Amino acid sequence: MKLKYFLLAIVIGAGSSSCEEFLDTKPTNFIAPTYETLAELETGLAGVYDVLGSQAMYGDVIPYWLNVSTDIEYTNTGQLNTTVYIYTPADVQVTNFWKTLYQGIYRANLVLARVDNPNLDETARNKIKGQALFLRGYYYFLLAGNYGGVPLLLTDEPDINNVDVPRASLREVYTQIVNDMTQAEPLVAEAASLTGGGRISRSAVQGVLARVYLSMAGYPLNDTAQFEEAKKWAAKVRDSGMHELNPDYSDIFINYAKDEYDIKESIWEVEFYGLLSNGSSEYTYYIGARGGIRSADTEIGYSGGSVLATKWLFDLYEKDETSTTTPLASPDLRRDWNIAPFTYVGTPGVLTPNPDLWRRTMGKWRREYEVQTPKDRVVSPQNFPILRYSDILLMIAEAENAMHDGPTAEAYEAINEVRRRAYGLKLPNPPAPDVIADLPEGLSKDEFFQEIINERAREFCFEAVRRPDYIRWGSFVTRMKEYKDWALANGAVAGHVLAQTNISDRNLLLPIPTYELSLNKAMTQNPGY
Repeated sequence: MKLKYFLLAIVIGAGSSSCEEFLDTKPTNFIAPTYETLAELETGLAGVYDVLGSQAMYGDVIPYWLNVSTDIEYTNTGQLNTTVYIYTPADVQVTNFWKTLYQGIYRANLVLARVDNPNLDETARNKIKGQALFLRGYYYFLLAGNYGGVPLLLTDEPDINNVDVPRASLREVYTQIVNDMTQAEPLVAEAASLTGGGRISRSAVQGVLARVYLSMAGYPLNDTAQFEEAKKWAAKVRDSGMHELNPDYSDIFINYAKDEYDIKESIWEVEFYGLLSNGSSEYTYYIGARGGIRSADTEIGYSGGSVLATKWLFDLYEKDETSTTTPLASPDLRRDWNIAPFTYVGTPGVLTPNPDLWRRTMGKWRREYEVQTPKDRVVSPQNFPILRYSDILLMIAEAENAMHDGPTAEAYEAINEVRRRAYGLKLPNPPAPDVIADLPEGLSKDEFFQEIINERAREFCFEAVRRPDYIRWGSFVTRMKEYKDWALANGAVAGHVLAQTNISDRNLLLPIPTYELSLNKAMTQNPGY
């Protein structure tokens, strides 16, 4: 059964309630679930998953509000708000993100407190336990990456007489994340036994563990010994034989629009399916109201087109110097898919070329392929990827390069596999044999690392990983300022670099919400707020 069609019978912490409110006072308006049967445990687990698709998470805040402004994308709304790194501890997006993460953690704690029931089938309950453990670890991973050290709440029965819970250190939080995820890894199902990427598979756990260890190896812990662990866990996914790149890059995203699964490529994704028009709540604002190819035609699929590619991203894709088109064509098939070279003008929409390289919209998710009708004007049912197989390969390449004095043959093979797909060499009818996708041999360690930085931009643009990447690489603020200077010298106007104008060292972390500080007197604020 698809997770997205699993109906919740119990909603925990709905509305404005949260984990901290449970700490603040004894709840009197609901009875905590007992989860005495496998069906009830599955219902509780669905509640743990449910927060992933909320507007405060992947439905809007993560891909748009927190990650839309880097060197590869920006928003044209022109507002002085969270999207351009202007926020305070009272910011609604920052606050709701915090509250929703702890809501997911509390829901996981409820399941974990009741799952070890010897009266229930051990195999079935262990799969539930593994998923709940992993999701709790993942929510703490998002907290650590965005807020730093945070309170570790690991019980379903918080002490209402002790609501002042201090921060754990960042290393302590990462230790908990790793403990949860490594416990989960042998308990969850293999990817080959699942029908889709909405549920956690063993590959998803292994791949996210690789991401966790890469984060630990980088800023601010800078524990470089963890590159070896990152490589180990990513290699487990590769060596399982269950995953491979979709030969056609665009098919990945067409599948999301058509509600079709390809778990070989899309290892873990957030499932959306609802629309405002049919009273459902599982939809994304990121495609429609925010991003997509600009269109006023709801038959094609409306998009405000407020998520745009930078010219720096466009220029990052290789150009065919023999091309006679303007701009020059690219042998990298990702460019004109990710960065739409056209918009839809009028109603009915007419496909109209867009020559302005500073005002091309995100084309990665395209509403014309959606199968759910009638299409909603501002929200979409398209799924959002958290982990794709190409990320596994690029993490292997990055870790291998970091572990040695320069790129190894294994590192080259991993990145080149991603590039070969991008250049169409895995298609049934590949382009002319003179197309060269592989990187040149003999790159230095620093040169290869720069190729990793560039390849991640080309592959994962608009997928909410650029800001976290730069932060763990220790170059976020420096790179944003460097990019601002480049952009203004290459045709950008002030509105294109508003975020980079505002950025400072404090933006390495979000502020701790005023809401939390008012409840938890042991909590401290992050620097600069």
